[in-house]
Amino acid sequence: MQLIQCTKKLADEMKIKVQKVDAADFNPLYCWHANLFKIGRKKCVMIMNNATRYHFVIYGVLKKDLQNLDLLFKKNLTTILLLDGIEPEIIEQYLNQDSTVQYAATNNRSIISQINESIFAVDHYFYHELVEKKEEFIDLAAMNQWLNDQIMLKLPKYPVEMMREALVVR
Repeated sequence: MQLIQCTKKLADEMKIKVQKVDAADFNPLYCWHANLFKIGRKKCVMIMNNATRYHFVIYGVLKKDLQNLDLLFKKNLTTILLLDGIEPEIIEQYLNQDSTVQYAATNNRSIISQINESIFAVDHYFYHELVEKKEEFIDLAAMNQWLNDQIMLKLPKYPVEMMREALVVR
């Protein structure tokens, strides 16, 4: 079972009530934190894995999309894992281990602070690409890959390397 721990802002936008759960009851590789934020006028969701800090941004989310966040999560996770060179069979095994998704309240301030740092990095990335480099559009796949090549101080390796190892060892 995938556990997505939503911030209050995201839970309110999804119009769901979330309860705190003991994350120790779940495999950390299957636990994720999610936060809603805006870039300009567009709503975005950042989702970060509890164990590996592997994370990605879903850009331009509409209210109706949030009703199917589980499908959006799986689709975007599959795409970014494929771009990072993870074998399709390994991704399918991971996502089909137990395909249900449960929502809960956040319970780890450390992960929330790392999400907030990554949101700051995303803001910078958008500014750099659109203003400084004068690009006409943002390559979201490249941005998500760039995010996972950034150092997280709690980890011995980059998030992309941690996720790759965790999925292979699993």
